[in-house]
Amino acid sequence: MKAARILFQFTRLGWPGALGAVLLLAALAADRLVNTPLEENLAASQAATARRALLPPAAERIQKPIVLPRERAEAALPRLFAAARHHGLSLDEGRYAETVKPGQSGKVGEDGRHLRIDLPVSGPYPALRAFLAEMLDENPALRLESLELRRDDIETTDLEARLRFVLNLEAAP
Repeated sequence: MKAARILFQFTRLGWPGALGAVLLLAALAADRLVNTPLEENLAASQAATARRALLPPAAERIQKPIVLPRERAEAALPRLFAAARHHGLSLDEGRYAETVKPGQSGKVGEDGRHLRIDLPVSGPYPALRAFLAEMLDENPALRLESLELRRDDIETTDLEARLRFVLNLEAAP
């Protein structure tokens, strides 16, 4: 009985009323299908932001550097030179020196040993970039400390680069 009465009222509205009812139902469906997931994403984002606010700033977080044992460090140098030649870079004589930075506590074995590697190379920029990406991806203990680029003439594709890598070494026993 109620259904018949509702149907009668609905037919009295005509096509504008029917269109309005269909649009109202479409709006309700869109609200459920679109807005509910967006609200859940917003709540998750706000929760993540609140968690990040509780963490100390990145500068205050202590990260232990990745170090390389001395045996593997000696093998890393020829690999560096071979990779430069593989990428078509001409490599002049490289220099390297070991440096020791005392640890913060002053205890024996907590010093930071580093191997500083200076490489003058020349070649095209894409080859240089590929070489750098390969070396830094391959060895997490290696970091690029400085990069100097120079090109004598604007028409040449080759450039001269001075690369300074630092290789973190395991502390002495």
